[in-house]
Amino acid sequence: MALSKKSRVIAIAIGLIALAGFLGFCLSKQDQHPHGQQAYDHTAAILAIGPRTAGSEGLKKAHRYISEELKKSGWTTVTQTVERDTPVGKRTFINLIARYDAAGIKTFEDAAKLPAKGILSAHLDSKEIPHLPNFLGADDAASACALMIVIAETLAKENPELAKQLELVFFDGEEAFNKDMSLETGDGLYGSRAYAITLYQRDPKPKFGINLDMVGHHDLQIAVPADSPTHLYHSLQRAAAKFGVQKHFGMADGGILDDHYYLNKAGVPTIDIIGADFHDSHWWHQEGDTMELISAKSLDISYQVTIEMLRELLP
Repeated sequence: MALSKKSRVIAIAIGLIALAGFLGFCLSKQDQHPHGQQAYDHTAAILAIGPRTAGSEGLKKAHRYISEELKKSGWTTVTQTVERDTPVGKRTFINLIARYDAAGIKTFEDAAKLPAKGILSAHLDSKEIPHLPNFLGADDAASACALMIVIAETLAKENPELAKQLELVFFDGEEAFNKDMSLETGDGLYGSRAYAITLYQRDPKPKFGINLDMVGHHDLQIAVPADSPTHLYHSLQRAAAKFGVQKHFGMADGGILDDHYYLNKAGVPTIDIIGADFHDSHWWHQEGDTMELISAKSLDISYQVTIEMLRELLP
């Protein structure tokens, strides 16, 4: 039986109201985690580039994306390039470094001459896995790099004097070519090791570092290394308590080998804010490390805690 004209109008009106309600719900969800949503979108954009294995064209494209995004809020990027022996032969590694309100810098050496009180870092490369050629590394660690873009934008807008004191570093070559990284063989941490060597010549050295890794998982559980610098762990605890998110942040039973390792060795106390129990997960270095793993809410929590730490430590 055909609907009358009046019935059709009522049906359309009900449909429009339902659609408006759905869109309103979606927007309200985004409004709950605005910075996390920004980081989520940047994560998706980085993954859309494809694999970012060490020294690859994909990594260079990711560099361009990040550089363009940072430039919008006044950051200048330069690169540090090194060649190293690896289990698969010589490879070139390229770290991306950013400084705020430093348009005159052209090289990594120029950037290194600018005093910096703090370092905020993450690794951009995705692991090279022969049987998973399209592995993207959403939480390991595109999400952390995406978060750095959002933090950089916020500091530039709200705390430009603090932004000037911060050096952003997107490491290449964190991932090992063998199954696991090793201090004995030197496989893994290629970019952070090369960067840390330059810290020995810095005068003055940065006072602290914060390294981010796997900070966007929908079930966010952070476990910093047990040997984390005490004052940085306390700063993390204070920040988490301020936002009532202490349950997401704890401490591992022992040390963790990650990009913070060589920064600490170079005399820059650095904390590694890293996802807990990743070795035992079903997704780490496996097919499951995709956008389905990432949550805007988790990224927002990581954003709030990290930027609060920076605002406490940089002045």
